[in-house]
Amino acid sequence: MKVIGATGFDSLTVQSKSGEYFDAPISALIEEATEKAPPTITVDAKRLEKVEAYRRAFGSLLAKNRSTRKEVCEAGKELGISVSAAYAALKRYAESGEITQLPPPTRPGGRGKSRLLPAVEQVIQDEIEKTLLKRRNYGISKFIENVEKRLRKLGLDVSEATLRNRVAAIPDYKWTKARKGYDETAKTHEPLKGKHPEAAQPLEIIQCDHWYSDMEILSEDRLDVIGRAWMTIAIDVFSRAIWGLHIGLDSPSTTTMALCMINGMTRKDAMLKSYGIDAHMPIYGDPKRLHLDNAGEFTGNSIKMSCDHFNIKLSWRPVRKPQYGAYIERYNGNLAQKFKDLPGATGSNPGERKALRPEKTAAFTLEDLTKQTWMLINEYHNTEHLGLDGKKPIDKWTEYFFGPNGQRRPTPPVRIDNLELRINWYPLEKRTIQRYGILIDYLEYYSETILFLVRNKKDYGKIAVRRNPLDVREIYILHPVTNEWSVVPTRHLTFPVASIFELKAAKKIAHAMKRKPTSDLLAQIIDERRRHVEEAQKLTKTARREASRRAHHTRMRKAAAPQSPQNDEITILAGAPNPKPQADAAQFTPPKNLQQNNGFNDQSQDLSALLNSITDDDIEDYLNDSN
Repeated sequence: MKVIGATGFDSLTVQSKSGEYFDAPISALIEEATEKAPPTITVDAKRLEKVEAYRRAFGSLLAKNRSTRKEVCEAGKELGISVSAAYAALKRYAESGEITQLPPPTRPGGRGKSRLLPAVEQVIQDEIEKTLLKRRNYGISKFIENVEKRLRKLGLDVSEATLRNRVAAIPDYKWTKARKGYDETAKTHEPLKGKHPEAAQPLEIIQCDHWYSDMEILSEDRLDVIGRAWMTIAIDVFSRAIWGLHIGLDSPSTTTMALCMINGMTRKDAMLKSYGIDAHMPIYGDPKRLHLDNAGEFTGNSIKMSCDHFNIKLSWRPVRKPQYGAYIERYNGNLAQKFKDLPGATGSNPGERKALRPEKTAAFTLEDLTKQTWMLINEYHNTEHLGLDGKKPIDKWTEYFFGPNGQRRPTPPVRIDNLELRINWYPLEKRTIQRYGILIDYLEYYSETILFLVRNKKDYGKIAVRRNPLDVREIYILHPVTNEWSVVPTRHLTFPVASIFELKAAKKIAHAMKRKPTSDLLAQIIDERRRHVEEAQKLTKTARREASRRAHHTRMRKAAAPQSPQNDEITILAGAPNPKPQADAAQFTPPKNLQQNNGFNDQSQDLSALLNSITDDDIEDYLNDSN
């Protein structure tokens, strides 16, 4: 089918090869794409290296429906490719809408690797540093002349197109800083000082920040207060609509940021339906730029590589410059004000907390808080906004794509929440291959997938590893030969289902005990902590919070698990004991001691344990049944 246009945010007009037209619901297309998920995810690393050069060369041509032959010739000349190859690149972009499709696929045999001899590659890199990345500002022709002169002395050669491709691949920031200095670079590459620049279209700038919500919440059984939840919120600067959200009990990290990004890039229909919210919220798509603060989870290599994969630019706010985060900060304040009217609100200062008494009024669990927040977001989307000249955020977003006479501009491409999306947001690490496989946090990972790498481990350095943050029993490695992501399970088959948060906590305990954190010791600590939490969750807020956090991780893990193509091949071990069956209130019979004035008999520990387990609700149920 060929996509002709959109009839709305929920349906597309498509054309078959025979020329027939159909209206296709996007939900049906998503369902079909999910069922036909590829068994492996291939990465053409060499092709991705060329994306930046192609984007600079074609520039404004990407936004045009038609381009003159002269313009295409100039772009091809800059890249060192023929006119037909330049037209082919534009055709690939027009059909896919993705910037990564501009360069041609790498031919089999050399995918992800340089085809040049190491000696030639070394000369090129040396001359880039000595000739181009200097303040003397030598031209590209000087660089080509120097490289060719040095290679002739070695009896080697290289094409001019290859050399120009190497120049085009130099990051713009690095090029400008080396040739013009930091002050000049700051004018074009650093964030503007003062007011945040405005956006001219949806998804152009997304601001993201964390907020420790001003509300005490209850445990899963609604019996105890467990503290406040963290929120990671992302807002679209153009429309002021909330683009992404993640709510949990975990402190801000790469994982919480990743879950917010996944939520923002995908449609919200299924999520809203799961919470029983009747709302139209077509806020989704790949952002062009993320605007973040300087927190560690925003500046690490993991978030940078994830954004590079999706062609998302990163900008960071200057330290102590609140005006750079004005939109997200203003919304956080708006949400805090709304929370003051809800049960469990803490207020924004000790005086308000004392007056509101959140420990006494708390009524929401984590799931309730998440649903309530999305309902408030829907209300906010449909409220007139002064910063938008009185328009509603949802109208501002919609009017960019659709007008009174139909579609104005293409709607954002729809992404499926599957392994291919999640794997590129999961926490990233680099590890070497050993005889036993891969070692991360004292857990060894091995499968037949990496047998070749184990046998030839000296030929490869550190390889990219993505970790499932909600289940440490498996990792995903980017195979340096096949350039495919493959799942690799842990060698410790009896290791319990645990999140990265639980594993790191177990490591800290092992170090505090001055014992080597082996896999067996870590598994033992995790199991013991869980038993302790279950026994102590009625006694301490910390233990109750741990129990709710674990339940939240379990729900998120179950939501993501069906997307994994390898899921059928992985044995899922039970991570938590089965809940104890509760006695039927109608069959409950109180011990005779409850009918006596002399209390209970200490001669039986079993009887004492039984009495301690009886609650006021049990007694009330019994009395009601008796009446």
